Formats: sequence, structure tokens, C-alpha cells
Amino acid sequence: MNMAKEKDIPLEILVATMNRNSLQFLYAMFKYNDIRNYTILVVNQTTEDCLLESNNSQVRVINTFEKGLSRSRNLAIQKAIGRICLIADDDVIFQKNFQQNIISSYEKVPEADLITFKTLTTQGNPYSNYPKTISKLTSFYKKVLSIEITFKRESLIKYGISFDEDFGLGSVFQDGENRLFLKRVINHKDLKAYFVPEFIVEHESNSSSDQVSSDRFISARSALNYKLNGNLAYFYSAKLIASLLRKGLIRPNQIASKWSVVQEAIKTYKLRNA
Repeated sequence: MNMAKEKDIPLEILVATMNRNSLQFLYAMFKYNDIRNYTILVVNQTTEDCLLESNNSQVRVINTFEKGLSRSRNLAIQKAIGRICLIADDDVIFQKNFQQNIISSYEKVPEADLITFKTLTTQGNPYSNYPKTISKLTSFYKKVLSIEITFKRESLIKYGISFDEDFGLGSVFQDGENRLFLKRVINHKDLKAYFVPEFIVEHESNSSSDQVSSDRFISARSALNYKLNGNLAYFYSAKLIASLLRKGLIRPNQIASKWSVVQEAIKTYKLRNA
């Protein structure tokens, strides 16, 4: 298929990766599917001596020398050509019929601008405790993984919805980007977001966002809370540290250092947004 001449691409997969010089990694992602049947955009954050090229007409590649996962996502959104886009990382495995399940979900919920789906762990279990039925995303969005997110590209472009580039792996605050992104969609009066209980992707049972006791996570969560709640961020961060202590995820002698992480994160956020 010549994508330049294709009038309507129903689904495009937006893959974020780093330092690749071969497309071989894609084949593992499509182990249950024929990669020739899909339209893919790969954003490869890399260096000038490690460039990725594609000789597959179905796979477009953008090599970029910027860093940060949210920057990669935003670049992909801007350069995408699919009517519906699916966000993907380079370590997922797509389920059989995932494309048809996504497209048919937008047919079932035609007013949806964004739909999230379910992830299956490599152990064969649901990644989260998902809702059982099609529902609005309002109460569930905080638990959504990026690899579960699909959207109508024109809707996001029209209303200027993007990822906050201060948040996400490789950014100043290395988590929280999905929550902010989805909150922007949910809060927009002209956009509608839904959840559909269909498995579309397989992933390891843990993700970077599960490392809740790490300084990286606490820093990002503190900055996120300040962005959303102002000075109440100190209260929410204190609750987080107390919860980690209660669950045995940190020790009493770590409380002071974790609180320093909170203070530094909020200070950094203030300075960047002064």
C-alpha cells in the first residue's frame, strides 16, 4: 500500500523507542499478527550515529535527537496520518484482532474522541481491575497505561491536546504524563473519553509507574500534585509517604530523605513555571 495515496487509514500505531538501528524489534510486537496488515509510525529518539531506516512501505520512521517520552508522543501525534491512533511502546505484544476490536469500538461509541482498552499480563491476567462494561473514563483514568490509549487524531489536533513535556520518562518529572494527558481530554467540554473492556495488548505485569517507593515516582507525583492542587500537594505527598511506610515499602529512617524529594520536586516545578 502506498500510504501517500491512501485516502483513509483507519488505524495507525504510534511506537516510541530509543537508539534503534533495525526494525527487527517490531516483529516481536506482532508475533500474533501479520505486520504487513498494519500502518506504523516509529519515533526513534537517538543519536546521529544510530539512525533507524525503513524499507517497509507500511512503516514510517522519524529519527529525533530530542529526549523525553512525552516529546516522542507529541511528535508522533503531529506526524500521524491515521484516523484513529494507538499509542505503543516497543516492548508490547499486540493481541489477535486488536485492530478490529479498536475500530469496532469506535463504531459502537461513535461520539468517542478517545477510548482506552485493557492490557493482558504475560502471565495471562488482566493488568488492572478494569470496569466490566463500556463506561466513561472519568473515574478510571488515573489507572490507565499509555499502551491502552487510542484516540481520533483530528480531535486532539483540533483542540490542541498534547502530553505535558515536563512529565514522563526522560523528562524533568519522570511519571504522571498519562494522567495529565487524559485529564486534559476528560475536562475538555467538547471531547468525550470512554473505556471499552477489550484486551488489545500484552505487557509484563509491572511498569515503570509501579515503582511507587522510588525517588523518581515520588518526585513526579509531588510535582503532579502541585500542578493540579497547589499547596495541597504537601498534604497529598505526606499521605503518600505515610502509605508507603504503612505498607512496608519504605523504612522509618527513609522518611526524611523522601520528604526532601517532595520539597525539591515542588521547588523545581515552581521555578520552571514561575
